[in-house]
Amino acid sequence: MEKKGNYTKGLISRCTNYKDSDIIFTLLSEEKGVQNFIARGAKKPTSKLSGHIEPVSFVEIYYSSKSNLPTVSQIQSIDSFLKIKSDYNLLMQSQYLVELSEKFFPDSSDSKPQLKRLIETIGQLSNTTHHKLIILVYEYELLKSNGFGLRVFDCLNCSKNLKKSSNYFSCINNGFYCQNCLKEASLNEDLIKFSVEDQIVFRSIERKDYNNISTFDISDMLLKKLSDCLKKSISNILGVQLKSSRFL
Repeated sequence: MEKKGNYTKGLISRCTNYKDSDIIFTLLSEEKGVQNFIARGAKKPTSKLSGHIEPVSFVEIYYSSKSNLPTVSQIQSIDSFLKIKSDYNLLMQSQYLVELSEKFFPDSSDSKPQLKRLIETIGQLSNTTHHKLIILVYEYELLKSNGFGLRVFDCLNCSKNLKKSSNYFSCINNGFYCQNCLKEASLNEDLIKFSVEDQIVFRSIERKDYNNISTFDISDMLLKKLSDCLKKSISNILGVQLKSSRFL
């Protein structure tokens, strides 16, 4: 690609048609976090930009930053995730991951590791049947990397190590109460009982023991329970429910 102006790579999260032939899109970029761009004339069939600008696409772009809304001069696809986009369920799952990531995406030069992790996770979805588990691990790690990690080894109230018994998860406080401290939880915490086996999955993710997780016989019911807990925690942190989560 011939260099013209500024350069960056990133994943397109959203696109909006503008006027007759322009497209405004949001990019989760390597260098400056979440950025908005305008691609003038991109909707014209003869445009060199046509076909490259769509959500869940990893691209490299050159742009002019003379205004608050930089204008794209060139764009090239690095990975269009065609296998993902040919499967409705995979596409919905990927769009959820992108929407979730945008909410937590850093506005700094530290965005490259998170972008890399997101792209790797989307790629994993097309190479496995364990889609719900892949998403669960990503959600868990994303919360942790942004300072909202779950307390899975010690009690939220007394801070003592959780016993090998049933404990109670709080989606508001992102952790467990031991049985002795249930009375200390507030009435609006909506505590969820976890068996010893249920807790093992979260603990393995916390330890990054992914080889061990892959050997578990995790039922769909348990995956749904764990996923619902994390999504409630995410909604409490963000103050809103992600639109794309309704289609999972």
